[in-house]
Amino acid sequence: MSNTYQEKLAYIGDLDQLMSLKESVLSGGFQDGVRVLEINNGGNLTATILPGRCMDLYQVHYKGKNMNYIAPCGIVAPEYYDAQGTRWLRNFFVGMLTTCGLQHFGSPTVINGEELGLHGRIANTPAENVKYERGIEGNNPTISVEGTMREARIFGENLALHRKLEFGYEDDSIILTDTITNLGFGDRQFVYALHLNYGYPLLEEGTKLILDTLETIPREENAAKNMDTWNQIEVPQYPYPERCYFHKMKIDEAGKCQYTIFNEKRHIGVNVQYDGHDLPFFCEWKMLGKGEYVLGLEPMNVFLDGPKIGEAGCAAPILAPGEDKVYKVKLQFVDKI
Repeated sequence: MSNTYQEKLAYIGDLDQLMSLKESVLSGGFQDGVRVLEINNGGNLTATILPGRCMDLYQVHYKGKNMNYIAPCGIVAPEYYDAQGTRWLRNFFVGMLTTCGLQHFGSPTVINGEELGLHGRIANTPAENVKYERGIEGNNPTISVEGTMREARIFGENLALHRKLEFGYEDDSIILTDTITNLGFGDRQFVYALHLNYGYPLLEEGTKLILDTLETIPREENAAKNMDTWNQIEVPQYPYPERCYFHKMKIDEAGKCQYTIFNEKRHIGVNVQYDGHDLPFFCEWKMLGKGEYVLGLEPMNVFLDGPKIGEAGCAAPILAPGEDKVYKVKLQFVDKI
């Protein structure tokens, strides 16, 4: 193939021959009506995005191999969301990315008489003003997808999360840029976590977890009992009580944190990089049960088990009226380390 973009055009009739975007609407069951965007980068990467579910990443394939876990519920339309207790799990497809926040994440609780369900509302919020755009970077085509989710109510928060996902021709990476804006007239705290989840065949016994951690603290008793295996991936077991570990991630000279999960046998993996000052907290969710075989690696902007918004001592960041905060994360899919 010729080097310049214009020379590439001489070989094709439509840009889909280089990289493609397909849009569809699902039908049947709980997924009925959910909008889907599928992007193929013309290289080794295919990604499925759900505008009807916070622009989250439902599934990523690299070199034809699935990279993430998918829960038994599959895709569930946002109208079935139930905010009470742990009923969020009935909509939790898991996927490559589920976003948590913006006014709560972590365990369900009641604050000032309001029941706050597991991990907040944003993951079940449909996007508005969804658009996709083709562009050119250097000599190669690009595709970007973006949309905005609102978490707002009268007498309460008025927040917007604008998400942009960027893809380049034969560049096996996804660049995610999230901008959270306070559209209200008073200061507003917010919480934000990226629940990134890996599954078979990337995840299997012997898969390597390379985590630049300075300190590791078990979240619960079962995790403490298995402290010496926090970074080991074993065969599926039943029963398998979940284990969570908090990590203090190393921040490099550029201010970045990173980790890599890699399957040497299959030559597939992903390196994730983000700003360690913006997302200074990190939780590992290790759940290697039969049929529930998933590793969640979750950067976040405040400690998961700390005081919640509305409680004394909450350390969640504050946005002034009209202020925004930008988060940027890069997922680089790799076949060697």
